[in-house]
Amino acid sequence: MTQPENARAVTTLFGLWSRFYDNAVPQALFYKRVHRRILRRWTPRPGERVLDVGCGTGIFLNCLAIDHDGLALTGLDLSEDMLARARRHARAGRSLAPSFVNGSVYELPFADGAFDVVLNTISCHFYMDQVRAFREVARVLAPRGRFFCAALTQGIIGRGASLTRVAAYHPVATLRRHLEQAGFEVAGVERMFPVVALFESRCISASSRTSP
Repeated sequence: MTQPENARAVTTLFGLWSRFYDNAVPQALFYKRVHRRILRRWTPRPGERVLDVGCGTGIFLNCLAIDHDGLALTGLDLSEDMLARARRHARAGRSLAPSFVNGSVYELPFADGAFDVVLNTISCHFYMDQVRAFREVARVLAPRGRFFCAALTQGIIGRGASLTRVAAYHPVATLRRHLEQAGFEVAGVERMFPVVALFESRCISASSRTSP
């Protein structure tokens, strides 16, 4: 697997972050609010194959397993520290417990069309080549599959900027363009917080995708 240029820095950051990621306060005030907003736009249906890219410790997938019927749930993350916690705390409920895979968004270890829904919650600012990453998401989605991406649109150093080539923060118009270049049609964009936008997109047919 070809490692992204910021892989070492991101892996180190996530290794530290994994110790605090499950803290109830940020989860309740931020992440779980994002998860609920995604669920307002997506009503999970039995039999759907769901991938959470940048799944962290698997909190969202566990909630889906507990509360929704018959989902096939998979999480992917670059950080083994995050995944170790995710595997320890995996929960079953109305769906089977999620499975967790280590890997890069640039080379997703899944077959073409393997999923009906892909989730991505506050991690795409670490994708220094977003179009390439989003093309991989499109590849593993079935035609007309849905992609819910909650993105930071502004960082501590402002819009459209990068942080020493570790993270990049793009305005909504740029994120929309990256999704469209990767083979998605954007069905809706919703502001959640001043610096977060939720994109709901559908994967168009492979023959209609923009060439690299």
